[in-house]
Amino acid sequence: MADIEKIEKSALLELFTELQRDKVPLKMMLPNGDEVQITHITDICSRNSAHYFLLSSLEGYRILSETAGESRLRFELNDIEDIKYVFETDSWELSREMIWVELPDFVHRYQRRNLFRLEAPHGTRLYFKVNDIRYKLLVVNISLGGTLGVLVSLTPQMEQQMKSQNLKMLENVELSVPAKDHKQAQSIITIKRCQIRRQERNPVTNKLECAIEFKQISAADQRNLKDLFYKWQRDFLQKRRFMRA
Repeated sequence: MADIEKIEKSALLELFTELQRDKVPLKMMLPNGDEVQITHITDICSRNSAHYFLLSSLEGYRILSETAGESRLRFELNDIEDIKYVFETDSWELSREMIWVELPDFVHRYQRRNLFRLEAPHGTRLYFKVNDIRYKLLVVNISLGGTLGVLVSLTPQMEQQMKSQNLKMLENVELSVPAKDHKQAQSIITIKRCQIRRQERNPVTNKLECAIEFKQISAADQRNLKDLFYKWQRDFLQKRRFMRA
């Protein structure tokens, strides 16, 4: 199952610059129904206050040159993190044996809910109750479908109770995300139902780690979680670009 994020405005140029640098191959669906696999974006240029990415494809150029009138093109690609991107455009032209495609208004990025995980911001906590006892999980990483974290402040009795909770449901779990500065309030997201998928003791830290899957969440809290997750992902991608620069 995938969620879709719309990338637009200033983030577009950053995205296509990264795709060019990483030499990510694109698949172009042509007006006649054919698909052309293009090695990668050759260049990015600015002309008449618009940005274009340039493609070198003899087959694509030939077919497009034989197409009468304006035709809409569809592109698909998977970046180096194997995340899928899709966009369409009718703003393209042929020049000097190159296909010039104006950057689209937006690109759809397909998030893999249960696969793509990010390191959680420092201070992220998950709180839940078992037999009226409150537990605290220090979140290590997070996806739109669940978290992995370390259980802290455990008594022997609490740990024994946790061992009996494998695959059982938790209700009204609170995900607490700290604010970036003292002027903002922390974000609290309520997950109506979660399932404990796995518990194991880390052999290095000797701490009890717990993997939890989100099962039910309100529409409003789901939107808030997506907004936070996509922001963390953008921060992650920016850091990755900086490290490779």
